[in-house]
Amino acid sequence: MSSRSRLLPANASLAPLLAAALFLVQTLSTLPGELTNDSREQLQQAISQHYADWHPPVMALVWSWLMRLGGTAGSLLALHQFLHWLGIGLIADGFHRIGRRREAWLVLAAGAFPIFLFYDRFVVKDVGMASALVAGTGMLVWFAVQNKRMPLWVILFSGLCLLYGALIRTNAVFAIGPLLLLYSVGGRRLGIPKIIAWSIVTAVMAVPLSNLINHRLIGATPEYPIQSLQIFDLMGIAVYSADDRVMGANPPEMTEVQACYTSYWWDPVSPWGSCPELRRDLGYTRDVDTTDPATIVKTAQLWWAAILDHPIAYLAHRVQYFNSSLYFIVPALHFRYSKFTDLAPYGTRIITQREIHLDYLKSNFLCWPVVWLWIGVGALALLRLSADAPATVLTARLLITSGLLFAGAYLLIGVATDLRYYYWSIMAILLGAIGASREIGTAICARQWLATVAVGGLLLIIVTGLIARIADVRFV
Repeated sequence: MSSRSRLLPANASLAPLLAAALFLVQTLSTLPGELTNDSREQLQQAISQHYADWHPPVMALVWSWLMRLGGTAGSLLALHQFLHWLGIGLIADGFHRIGRRREAWLVLAAGAFPIFLFYDRFVVKDVGMASALVAGTGMLVWFAVQNKRMPLWVILFSGLCLLYGALIRTNAVFAIGPLLLLYSVGGRRLGIPKIIAWSIVTAVMAVPLSNLINHRLIGATPEYPIQSLQIFDLMGIAVYSADDRVMGANPPEMTEVQACYTSYWWDPVSPWGSCPELRRDLGYTRDVDTTDPATIVKTAQLWWAAILDHPIAYLAHRVQYFNSSLYFIVPALHFRYSKFTDLAPYGTRIITQREIHLDYLKSNFLCWPVVWLWIGVGALALLRLSADAPATVLTARLLITSGLLFAGAYLLIGVATDLRYYYWSIMAILLGAIGASREIGTAICARQWLATVAVGGLLLIIVTGLIARIADVRFV
């Protein structure tokens, strides 16, 4: 046996060892982690073991389990980081074992992408969801790219990770469909339209299952977070249609609605928003709970009626919100044009010119979700499906489709703007593009017209976004 042959097993183990080392470095340097307002509420629920569904009950439940087993408040952060590097390490090791060593190193580097490192120090649901999904996906990809049969324990453990990730965010049900196809080699050879159709069916089935787990098994108190979306949409429709009747028989003054409505950053009528008076006018308290169950039904009826009566206004409102969440045609540091209560002239915070200039660096085009969505679309267009396509291409298509479907759901259900909402989309598209980078390179040479469209479209997006920021383009 040659010295080269004797070294192969050690080489094959290098990727997961490096992932383990990166996990230890990251965890030791970030523990106990940083808590947001959302995660503080979840920590309180974990301690009290009384759960509510405004934030994912499953996160608080797992946090409670970890602390009862002797963990600290930082144990959930450590779990999420462990799952992150477990998935990254398995994907990298799988590529290494089939001779794709360049891709293996790139996957490890992708695990330490600055966006991920920045948010991984927070205990937030977006990180928890992505960490669980990449862990479950990593197990499946490791077997899929090597064309190995999955043992039962892998099916069960990967399924548990995917279930945890799917329960954390409402629109995670759209991300899960393509990933489930990794369990089936035949399923991975489906065309994009069939993958999307399968994902829609999966999402429709997952929603009631999620409600069953959250409310029956975990016992979470319903707080009807969908009301936040409904009120936000009613405000947007009223503003874009100039019809205040969509908000009820005794609507607030249109001037009040216009003063509160914004497509930038946070929903102003949320319990922690900048328009508590308008929230009370609509029949809600300052808390997440409604004052009257009948108000829940009434708001839903008004919401559906407003969408049907003013579909163009609804579409304009949703597209403008989506544009804001994608960081596309927006001014630099665009939250300064939101309706934050602490912003001047009515608040105490004054945005300086230095902060605006720094935003060009901190929120550069690699941080724009729109850029990553276009990369995903371009990669799918270049990765032509064929009967002899390698498993790396098939898994890449499913990962990228998962990221695109998850992001696309925000067009309909999003109420706030933050890069972390696209954490999974960026991760899935980045890992998919790396995994099929050889085939994408070959397709660029073979289909130059399509490559020109993809690259030209990407440059157009970046230039348009930069011009919008320089010109300080503002929308509602």
